[in-house]
Amino acid sequence: MCNITDQYNVKFKGKDIGLFYIYDNNTIYYSAGYGCPWDMGEELGALGLDKSFEGEYAEVLIKTIAEENKVKGRKRSIYTNGGLELERMPKESGERFSVYRCEAEKGEPDYSPLPHDAAHREGEKTPEDMREWATWYAFVKMDDGTYRADLDESWHWGGGHNDGGTIRTEIPEDWFDLPYDEFLSKVTGLSAARHYGFTAEILKEKQGLKEFFGFR
Repeated sequence: MCNITDQYNVKFKGKDIGLFYIYDNNTIYYSAGYGCPWDMGEELGALGLDKSFEGEYAEVLIKTIAEENKVKGRKRSIYTNGGLELERMPKESGERFSVYRCEAEKGEPDYSPLPHDAAHREGEKTPEDMREWATWYAFVKMDDGTYRADLDESWHWGGGHNDGGTIRTEIPEDWFDLPYDEFLSKVTGLSAARHYGFTAEILKEKQGLKEFFGFR
């Protein structure tokens, strides 16, 4: 059984056109996206990537993944070739810093006495007693050295608990050039963290977080 080793989002002139996969047995596969613009059909056809194309033959994409086409100064692997842009979609490295878990007990590093819930913010006929809350909040280090902010939300409607979903947001690389306090202020604006009461002050108190992010 073949496994995907790398996956790239493919753009042409700034528009998403498909996905490109590389497998551990050295085979490749390109899948044209549903949002691939029809008005670029002729140009994409000249590249061998027209809207109807799906398969292993994608020579222009293979050639684009070359050191001379790599965007310099970025941890994320991005390759450009004419109007084409290939951005590698990173995987989780296994390193994560958990800021909060609703089931964490006192004394655990991700315990918080704060409830981290808020009034439900959607819909004109939302019941007054409906609440949303964060079930957990964490930062994830990706295998390319970039980071992501993940927050899992749930809500309470009437007498029942309904599943929510996990919000995953990439932390922009250029934010790491900011002073740490300013960086934290920006990070709380990601993945709805601020909505659930997470502040830069709360993050600043977390021992080891500064080192996790690579700040000196």
